[in-house]
Amino acid sequence: MRLTDNRLNLRPLTAAELALALDNYAAAEQSLGLNVTASPTLLDDEEMRYAMRVRHTKVLQDEQNYPWLTNWAIIHQEEQRIIGFLILKGGPNEQGEVILGYVIDERYWGQGYATEAVRHITAWIFNHSDARWVIADTEKDNTASHRVLQHLDAELYRETEDLLWWRIPRPAIGFSSAENTGTLQGPQSI
Repeated sequence: MRLTDNRLNLRPLTAAELALALDNYAAAEQSLGLNVTASPTLLDDEEMRYAMRVRHTKVLQDEQNYPWLTNWAIIHQEEQRIIGFLILKGGPNEQGEVILGYVIDERYWGQGYATEAVRHITAWIFNHSDARWVIADTEKDNTASHRVLQHLDAELYRETEDLLWWRIPRPAIGFSSAENTGTLQGPQSI
């Protein structure tokens, strides 16, 4: 399965692909038919490695619904390489919320890739009737991430000592989604 447009492909990673990326990032890219990313990679960051290990564990617990639990590779179409990840933390909860994280390789910052990727995954999420909100948190000093969410009409709705919490509401009317070239099981609350 993948979501695609002119600049990006979004692909949810299976448990085997997550494990390979953790063990050998270059081999994982090659197994996906992609060009190898020059060092440093996103997985050189210990926080990102930890997040991927958590996602791997979640996917192993429910492989049938892995797109709701995994890292989605953000693939630059022209360069055929991974430039970031979207992280889903489960299907819609009882309030219809889906929690999302994202990271873009700093070599690709400021080019609209994060906004584009989040827009496409949000469209996919809202194709599922139980989803009413996409939730994201950002560190207070991460103004670039704030702008991404503002471009997507996210509203700031909560603040803690370290974080700002944003939510993107399900569109009321006139909603169209990104091309979905795969099939999935319906969402399940996690």
